[in-house]
Amino acid sequence: MRDRPVPSQDRRRLSPRAVTIVLLLLTSFSGALDLAAADDSYIAGYAGALLEREFELAATIRVTDGVVTVYTSPATPGDRRKVLAALERIPGVVRAEIVNSGIPPPPPSATGTIAVEKTASPPKSEFLPRGQIFEPLHADPRWPHFSAAYRSGTSGADTGRGFAGNFGETFALYRHAAPFSGQWEFGLQAGVFSLFDFGSASGSQDLVNADYAIGFLASYRSGPVSGFVRLQHQSSHLGDEYLLNNPNPVTRVGLAYEGVDVKLSYDILEWLRVYGGAGYLLNTAPENMKQGTSQFGIELTCPRTFFRGTIRPVAYGDFQMNARTSWSLGSSIMAGVQLEHLEIMDRHIQILFEYYGGPSPNGDFLLRTTEWFGIGIHFYL
Repeated sequence: MRDRPVPSQDRRRLSPRAVTIVLLLLTSFSGALDLAAADDSYIAGYAGALLEREFELAATIRVTDGVVTVYTSPATPGDRRKVLAALERIPGVVRAEIVNSGIPPPPPSATGTIAVEKTASPPKSEFLPRGQIFEPLHADPRWPHFSAAYRSGTSGADTGRGFAGNFGETFALYRHAAPFSGQWEFGLQAGVFSLFDFGSASGSQDLVNADYAIGFLASYRSGPVSGFVRLQHQSSHLGDEYLLNNPNPVTRVGLAYEGVDVKLSYDILEWLRVYGGAGYLLNTAPENMKQGTSQFGIELTCPRTFFRGTIRPVAYGDFQMNARTSWSLGSSIMAGVQLEHLEIMDRHIQILFEYYGGPSPNGDFLLRTTEWFGIGIHFYL
């Protein structure tokens, strides 16, 4: 009797073609993993160079599948937003996040994580540092910065069409580490605040009023809490054209004073800030001017940008009540957009619609109630 043949399906073997296909798939998969690692390495290197060159930040950077995690401590929420906006513009970045450098970074996983170590170190003494640790009070009519605004007044001394031009800035002179993981800073502040009348009887743009201010600030920040103590001088001057062309006699108040004030600010969320404080005036002119001051405000900064990271919506409110105006409320509201771009990342350019109602902030008109609407461009160093 013949042996029965063993069926071929019981002893299957891979054909040479199948072996080739499997090897090609394995090679492609390995290449894809290498490419992903190379992409993460590229992103990490790019991010490290960006933080060091543009922001002078010490940080630990980890990149996993295009997600960038930076362990560092930017000085202000504004710096944090700028860093995130810059990181998210790096090719290949899916998302970026910042973690306080006080939290130790986790160890890198076996695959898919690239680490570029630039260990954050405590701040050292620094003369003429970049930026300020206390962010500007954006809606404060007397916070020194560069701006140009068109205003239409509906009541008071600012009735009619006017132009407001402001010139000034706050400069940090010295910065050093402070208790409670904070920083302190000494700085100089100076500004000129001018008001011109477009509808004057002379047909020209008459200077109505100019206020001059100079101050010295000692500031502090620890995490979301910041504040300053300021010693300031301000003097006000009416324009010659306004005095000569006004149909009614003008009595100058000759406002001038030195004063000290304290402000505290708290960043409730990345996009929400509140602040407040009080002050006292010294060496006032006129001598009988009451001396107490108070100020509080709120600022909202959209955490998202639009149009490929170039536009960020903002809204600000500043409110002041002072003894010299019988504690009447002066309300300054501004809202609009902030223009952002990597090449001007240390600058803030804002286009804002504005409203003001209350005692006039313009020098000799302090006892007059005024109201205006306007639009302006604001530039912060």
